[in-house]
Amino acid sequence: MASTFARRLAAPTAPARAQQLELFDLPTATAPAYGMAVPPWCGLAAWHRELDRQSAIMRPRTPLYHRFEATARQLTRERIRASRDVAAIARLVIRLSAARYPTGDLHGLERVWSRAELGTLIVEATNRRTLLGLGRDAPRTKGPALDPRRLPADRLDYLIQTHRDIALVDALRIERERRHRQG
Repeated sequence: MASTFARRLAAPTAPARAQQLELFDLPTATAPAYGMAVPPWCGLAAWHRELDRQSAIMRPRTPLYHRFEATARQLTRERIRASRDVAAIARLVIRLSAARYPTGDLHGLERVWSRAELGTLIVEATNRRTLLGLGRDAPRTKGPALDPRRLPADRLDYLIQTHRDIALVDALRIERERRHRQG
């Protein structure tokens, strides 16, 4: 009985991730927030679980508010960008979007960040969800809008046949000739 009780009170651990390491999984000491311990950052899924746990026990007490805010503020733009957990990012977008409007919660995420900070986090989370949905880990490298060197051969031929801009078609033909010479 004692071991079951001790297991329930133990701090949540990050789930096993297949071949994935979070940048912020390094164990650190808990940070005090108004006399209450805030667990260290262990990934986005653990952050969700911890906020759910703290929301469930929320009472009108200042130490609980401060601990909740300290835990919520562990979420930063850099940590969102570093996350590779698609499900946790999708849940984060929903959670942050819901925090834009006040709810009947005693102390929710809408009270933690300003509207500008919340908007920045929503944009980062939405962009990260889109990138991960496309199978990318980083944003596309910036370059010209239409770089003939980056086009696959079939698209190059298609654009040569159909594009209206003669100057661009000439540039595409030059690229096709360059590829044929290289072999």
